[in-house]
Amino acid sequence: MIGIPFEEQGQEVVRYFAREEEADQAVADQAVADQEVQDALSLAGAWSHLDWDDMLETLDQIRHESKPTPPIEL
Repeated sequence: MIGIPFEEQGQEVVRYFAREEEADQAVADQAVADQEVQDALSLAGAWSHLDWDDMLETLDQIRHESKPTPPIEL
């Protein structure tokens, strides 16, 4: 019996495995899941260095300078 501690939803749990291959797979799966969470969190901060007020002004300027799209007839 192999017991491996994991963190799930903020709590530590121990998952037990009868075979070493199953334990290895569970650890690998957890590493992939941890990396996916980290990737998502890093994306959230990817634009944190930008000046949002300047960006909004630029977008507003683009909106006013662009020719409107003609109505779409179905």
